[in-house]
Amino acid sequence: MAMSNARYKLLGGGQYPSECDEDAPVPPALPVPFCRCEPGNQLAVAKQSRHPKTAGRAFYICKWNDLMNSCHCFFFQWIDGPDKFDHRIRLFPYYPSESWPYNEFRRRVPPPPNPPPMTEEEKQEAAIYRVNNLPKCHCGVLAKLQRPNIGVPPKFTPFFRCSLKTSDGWPASDFNEYIYGPRSHWPTEEEVRDFESGKKPWLCTTTPSLRCKCGILPTKGVVPFELGYGYYCGNSYGEYWVHILTRKLKLFMIL
Repeated sequence: MAMSNARYKLLGGGQYPSECDEDAPVPPALPVPFCRCEPGNQLAVAKQSRHPKTAGRAFYICKWNDLMNSCHCFFFQWIDGPDKFDHRIRLFPYYPSESWPYNEFRRRVPPPPNPPPMTEEEKQEAAIYRVNNLPKCHCGVLAKLQRPNIGVPPKFTPFFRCSLKTSDGWPASDFNEYIYGPRSHWPTEEEVRDFESGKKPWLCTTTPSLRCKCGILPTKGVVPFELGYGYYCGNSYGEYWVHILTRKLKLFMIL
């Protein structure tokens, strides 16, 4: 439903700058401002910009910042000035709708440099050493080695992940390293040139890849244990899943 002109003005339409306005005023960050949503007691939330002109700068925006949401208003206010500009944030995917209350907001910290390249022989030696000397994850506990299922073609490289789990089964931290060493976080120089030339879209225009609770990329297709189409564990295949699927089909035919 189209928004009336009166409501558009009431919610601040045309009255605020946006992410592309690099020269807009930068008021003090505190106190946290209220946005224009009714009844007027909704605190704004913080985000970081991915716009080419203002990348890395934090700003306040309406909590309901999805334009498809009928509750949203057009409030916008810079938290950071031009000195916080950092184009490197555009080299990584993110969730566009993600925002935080100011007291919970944490600016993105760039990952460490990519590890030096390794030969296959060096990877094998490092893997043997790390299996016998398990690395510690960000929680300070020994990491768990995640391997592909035995007896089938491997679908991913073995890696270490956090051995602790949250109440709903997810790893307690985002620690994730290959069996032979840390992963590469930064794009290569060639990939960056492709971004700058327009051959490839900047990674900030994409969301992070889905991962299952094992920490691996899921498989998209007919979910064996639900008889529906969607995503399921990328390591869930083999005789066990054939048995589960057969049993489900038999039950479905009986019903």
